[in-house]
Amino acid sequence: MEKVEVSEISIKNFRSIKDSTISLKHDTIFLGKNNIGKTSLLDAFQSFAYGLKTSDINLELLINIMNKRDEPDKISPNECLEFSVTYTWENLGADYWSLLSEISESGKTKLLIRYTLPEDNYSKMKNIKDINEIIGLLKKETWIGSVNDFKEGRQTLLPKDTKLNKFLPLPKASINHLKPGELLLCSIMAFRYVDSGKTNSENVTASQFSTQVSNLLSDNDEVKKVFSDVQDNVDEVVAKKLDPFQDELKNFAYPRNPHNPLKAILTIDEWMADPKVRIAQTFTELHGFELPLNAQGLGYQNIYNILARISAQFSKMERLKLHNPVFFAIEEPEAFTHPQLQHIFVQQIREFIRKHAERLQIPYQLLIISHSPEVAVSAFEMGFQIVVGRRRGNVSYFINWDKLGGSDPAYREKLKKLIMNYNAEMLFADKLIAYEGNAERLILTALIRKNVCSLLGEKVAFIPVGTAFNNLRPAIADLKFDKVLLITDVDYKSARNSNDIEDTNNVKTTNGNLRYLLEDFTDQTKVNEINLTCYFRDKTKSISQKHIISSTADVGDKRVADFMIVTQGYSCDFNFWPRTLESSLVFASKQNFSLYKESGLLKENVEQTIEGNPYDANDIYGKLLSQGKADFALNSLDLIADNKYTIPDYLLKGLKWLADKE
Repeated sequence: MEKVEVSEISIKNFRSIKDSTISLKHDTIFLGKNNIGKTSLLDAFQSFAYGLKTSDINLELLINIMNKRDEPDKISPNECLEFSVTYTWENLGADYWSLLSEISESGKTKLLIRYTLPEDNYSKMKNIKDINEIIGLLKKETWIGSVNDFKEGRQTLLPKDTKLNKFLPLPKASINHLKPGELLLCSIMAFRYVDSGKTNSENVTASQFSTQVSNLLSDNDEVKKVFSDVQDNVDEVVAKKLDPFQDELKNFAYPRNPHNPLKAILTIDEWMADPKVRIAQTFTELHGFELPLNAQGLGYQNIYNILARISAQFSKMERLKLHNPVFFAIEEPEAFTHPQLQHIFVQQIREFIRKHAERLQIPYQLLIISHSPEVAVSAFEMGFQIVVGRRRGNVSYFINWDKLGGSDPAYREKLKKLIMNYNAEMLFADKLIAYEGNAERLILTALIRKNVCSLLGEKVAFIPVGTAFNNLRPAIADLKFDKVLLITDVDYKSARNSNDIEDTNNVKTTNGNLRYLLEDFTDQTKVNEINLTCYFRDKTKSISQKHIISSTADVGDKRVADFMIVTQGYSCDFNFWPRTLESSLVFASKQNFSLYKESGLLKENVEQTIEGNPYDANDIYGKLLSQGKADFALNSLDLIADNKYTIPDYLLKGLKWLADKE
């Protein structure tokens, strides 16, 4: 069977997409929140094939061109719009030789469409008064060739009037006139056809199956005979019962013609030509009783609608004996759908399409566009190619999962485990909080609600990283979060057989995350022994450091994120240095200590411990808490809501930085 698959798409300056190169496989899922340009990827096929609109031009590019309209010679060649598609193909038949880049059984072919401002139009550029006039001044050029041809500058320029139906998968309102050699883009947005439960959704879904029923009737002689017999019975038995009605028709008929009078004809023949079906649930115990599709809930209606439309597409192609490659693009199948059903859909849809395509010998490719964390998890489980869409300001970026974190797959594999087992929301979040342990996660939302409630209105994700954030950093940097906050424990080394500090001029830590307190945290010669002396000598209330983190990945754009690490500081009220989250919460203020003591969360003799040596309070289980860390954190939730409760300075500092818009 022929194979024609899109293996790469590159877009430059199209709408919000400034410059992105996207790798695709046979089955791909695009993930991203609303308004990041996922649908623009599909629109690009049609826009570049048939002609751009002013609104298709990236806003920054449009402004830049207008600012230079009096000196158009200063517009650089890179200030253009580009769309390129790379195909991987095998066993191309003669109809598809337009994509043949070399005489071979397999290969890769690239098509590049570029809009530029030619020198011939510089003088016209100076005279434009309306922004919409720019489109008429741009020159469209299309090249084709192998990947190597493009590398070596040997690509072929196609004639200006070349139609691109054989070079790009394009949508068709009707495939009745689809020609061999043309590529088909089949976009499915089924949720737009589902209403609030009225009959529309039921009828629309059922009508998708009519072409399949029609094929069944037209291709099967036995079925035809059954309906022919029905027609004979109608003519012989039922039609006679219509005689009184026929006589009444004669009285109203015009023109009056005794030889050819008007007649009421039962429409069995019309049903044969355009069969109608209904989708419903039946019960063997309740003959004649049905539950219609709109009784199944909007989520099921949506899924059935998607399946019906895909089935109808294959059925139409079967009837027309078409074998054109189809690029299926299913947009947001999660609409109205329960998370469990989303998992089932992603797990089943690939096999559903494959079965139909193989039976009809139709090459296909599947793309699912989604903003659902549940779909994201299923995508990882099912081995889909994953592309993550992100947006900063007016610019959208698309990030290939298999390139995340550079050449070392260990970075993305660790992140994948966190996504699958803990929090897929991070793929859709603008900001990220990386924390050390479960106790932090239990109380963070309560702390945010108390003092930084504006964060609750933002897309913030939480992930546990232990003390090994560095193993995730390159992959996290590639995801282009606006801000990343790392909350960790100071974990300084204590004196032998004591929780005290042995030498304030030589304080080290056992926590690898604290490498980010260094100005240059990438200098591995300094990482093994991170010296905290300057902080301990000055008795800093909180310890923090800001960085710009970036990946070593070989990417076209500079992927960076604002980053801040925070950890415990000195307790002035109790004259010691809390070492972990629990001790820092208890000793953030005298009011906190009283609240925890009165709630029975601390050891009964904790006052004596503090009077003897407050550093002993860092012995969390032995001398501070009356219960485990998880129970302590859970019970802290009630105390945090108290007006007297004080949030530790390092946590408050980090959360406020995260919420800061500047």
